[in-house]
Amino acid sequence: MLNVPMHCIELILEQAGIIAITDKYARYTFVNKMWQHDTGISEKEALGKYAHEIIEGSRAIAAITSGKVLTADMFIKKKDGTSLPGVMTYYPIFNSNEVIGCFIYSSFESMEQAFAFSEKLESITAEYEFLKGEMRKRSGVKYSVDDIIGKSDAVKLLKEHIYQAGASNSTVLIEGETGTGKELVAHSIHACSLRNIFPFVKVNCSAIPASLMESEFFGYEEGTFTGAKKGGQKGKFEIAHLGSIFLDEINQMDMTMQPKLLRVLQEKEIERIGSSESIPIDTRVITASNTSLREMIRRNQFRSDLYYRLNIINIVIPPLRSRREDIPILVDNMIEKISNKVGREIDGISNKAIEYLKYRDWPGNIRELQNVIEKAMNVSRKSNLSLEDFKKFESYEAFTSGNRIANEEMSSSNENDSPLMLMNKKNNIEKSTILDVLEMCEYNKSKAAKKLGISRTLLYQKLRKYNIEIEEVM
Repeated sequence: MLNVPMHCIELILEQAGIIAITDKYARYTFVNKMWQHDTGISEKEALGKYAHEIIEGSRAIAAITSGKVLTADMFIKKKDGTSLPGVMTYYPIFNSNEVIGCFIYSSFESMEQAFAFSEKLESITAEYEFLKGEMRKRSGVKYSVDDIIGKSDAVKLLKEHIYQAGASNSTVLIEGETGTGKELVAHSIHACSLRNIFPFVKVNCSAIPASLMESEFFGYEEGTFTGAKKGGQKGKFEIAHLGSIFLDEINQMDMTMQPKLLRVLQEKEIERIGSSESIPIDTRVITASNTSLREMIRRNQFRSDLYYRLNIINIVIPPLRSRREDIPILVDNMIEKISNKVGREIDGISNKAIEYLKYRDWPGNIRELQNVIEKAMNVSRKSNLSLEDFKKFESYEAFTSGNRIANEEMSSSNENDSPLMLMNKKNNIEKSTILDVLEMCEYNKSKAAKKLGISRTLLYQKLRKYNIEIEEVM
């Protein structure tokens, strides 16, 4: 340890910038000449005074109590009554594990200089964020993680997975039922990645004929085929260079196209149709599927080698029925967004209507929920949506349409499905139908049993079987 004379330490403190020191109660024990100059307060007047008495917004006490280094803007009250803005950093002083004071420091020659620098930094930061936002708009990205609505554990975990994916450059496979928001997740991954100022290109594999898919993906040279554009055309992968390409419904990709996509993933280059020249690309690939690719592999409908290339990061979006607690906040958000579209303002929704929505199975997930909310808003004549608003356009057939679809799916089940899987499908359909009819009959068991064509006793048995406990059921 160096033995530095006290007068040398004092000289350093006088020349290093604006400096003050307090005891553990945030009372000044030292103020240098630069501090005195800026405040207009002499050393004699300052010593023993609490920091917050002189510096408006002082964080000395906060630094002492938390034991953490803090930086803050504040205003120094000068003797002439004026206030001088500045930026200070507060360092807690430790003796062993105990905080015994605070070292207050600014490296600027004056508070005016510190504040001017702070204002300049804020201006540059604001300009940077604006330009970054404009670049994101031009990139084609429409959504971010903030657009994913919900507070359930399932949504929190989903957002965590999105941030993890955003920090990586690996391929992503997003899986989820129809209407769960796979495109929203894809946009969000791109938005929180370092590629977010570069293009985000979406391609719906189910919307492109197999004969045109290669030219759409990789482009073509002039004169390659009849109707080809003069000068040729870039493909989606070239357009997405440095950014991300989102291949939606990858499960619909033709088998003849799959090995060509695999080559691009392996070699990081493409060839336009009609050209032998390889074009290097740096494009992140995000894919989505609403069916099990593993099952398609078993049926020889999807290449396993391509699947392993695509499924490096796997994100599974939960269906709406597995996060029913998010339905109220989703509904509020939808009402706010749809109000302008329907040309009238809706203030909210009744508790009965919310309960009605929470008990639906939602085979179409969030997309179906949005459809139902918009329908109700169009037929409602009140400022609040009520249960009656939903029943104005819901018939028994509409109630059970989702179940009829499920029934068709069950009848066309995979021959490899086990008897237990088939029984579970049947039970899910039956439970959903009972809930639908109960809602339609306003939870009157006698009416529901009659509508279902079964006895009241049998209805009770099925309610117990499926653990349906609803107080409103009469």
